Amino acid sequence: FFFKQKTAYEITYGDWSSDVCSSDLVFSAQKELSPELKDRGIWLDKSPRLATFYVGFNMEDPVVGQNLKLRQALTHAVNLDEWVRFYNSRQLIAKGVVPPGVPGNGFDLPARFPYDLARAKQLLKEAGYPDGLDPKTGQRLLLTIELPTAADVEERQSADLLASFWAKIGVELRPSYNNWPEFLKKLERKQCQLYRIGWVVDAPDAYYFFTLFYSKNVSPGPNNSNYVSAEFDRLFEQARVMEDSPERTALYRKMEALVVEDCSAIWMTHPLAYGLFAPWLKNFKYHDRPYSNVKYYRVDPAKLNH
Repeated sequence: FFFKQKTAYEITYGDWSSDVCSSDLVFSAQKELSPELKDRGIWLDKSPRLATFYVGFNMEDPVVGQNLKLRQALTHAVNLDEWVRFYNSRQLIAKGVVPPGVPGNGFDLPARFPYDLARAKQLLKEAGYPDGLDPKTGQRLLLTIELPTAADVEERQSADLLASFWAKIGVELRPSYNNWPEFLKKLERKQCQLYRIGWVVDAPDAYYFFTLFYSKNVSPGPNNSNYVSAEFDRLFEQARVMEDSPERTALYRKMEALVVEDCSAIWMTHPLAYGLFAPWLKNFKYHDRPYSNVKYYRVDPAKLNH
């Protein structure tokens, strides 16, 4: 990247460049650029990446897959503000599968299942698990989430945090740690009850996110939630042969509304990309695939020595 050395240290998932000694030197407590750097003319860009992190439900699982109110209760019980704080505010709360900035996203709409413990407890009761008790066993409802690694401390701590959310409504979450190949095999064989994963795409088109829900893509395909909806399939097949247009974007919004309403997953966050840029760089706007944009970048020679 031509401007890398002088323009910025791109920070993604909190992996700092060796040129940056500490985040405390860059950000204030409010995660804004420090006054010292602002005074030097350096500017900060924070942009959501073409990625979505989520907790998926296996719709073929006899417990979570067949009980919409249970999935709704679990979704209402997740405190995403606290989740983002755990990740040092380097992620953006998701409202659906499509990140903001990608046509068809519903980011401008109110959250469909916001954090609401009272509502979660009521839905859990309606789902057949009053106070989180399983009537078949008389014990707390026990759910298992498959995770891709056991070695990562952050992975374990975040699993504990998710478990703490559901403990507040009486549901017990048991993490099952796997290595990556084992995790993928469980997804492909429909052996997950719940799972946590991220989806990163190569182009800013909602189509690539919606492949996660097309019924012909069920496991071992990318539809690891094994979600099946005749209405979604109809819209998907109509939209995928259309050119980019307001009409296609309208279909995308309907498709996202469907999967959000059906609670096929708990949409957690979109990771943020951070960049610090020198004052002499012009015409820059972050993009996950910036290669065609380089020709538009400009340098202000008068500011090169600042």
